Amino acid sequence: MSDALSFLEREVSSTLAEYAHGLRLSFPEGVSGGPTDFVVTDDRARLEIQLEPGPDRVIALMRLPTLTARLRFTGGTQEERKALLKRMDLAMRRGGG
Repeated sequence: MSDALSFLEREVSSTLAEYAHGLRLSFPEGVSGGPTDFVVTDDRARLEIQLEPGPDRVIALMRLPTLTARLRFTGGTQEERKALLKRMDLAMRRGGG
């Protein structure tokens, strides 16, 4: 199936451990792999994730870790893929003002 949600690349501010923790919170029974390669399944949607640590982002005296996350869907309809991403994004959200 080819559509707009077949492959995504995102830069996220997270460590490998934080990212894995967020995935497992989102999909307690549906995550396998790690620490840099994961498979997430949710109903019929299936997502392969490859993480690559990047350089820290430095703002004044603050250092934020970065990861490049390459997401490739290998199953599910476009609606199922959107639902999986929404669920994942909600778990990865951090508090803010």
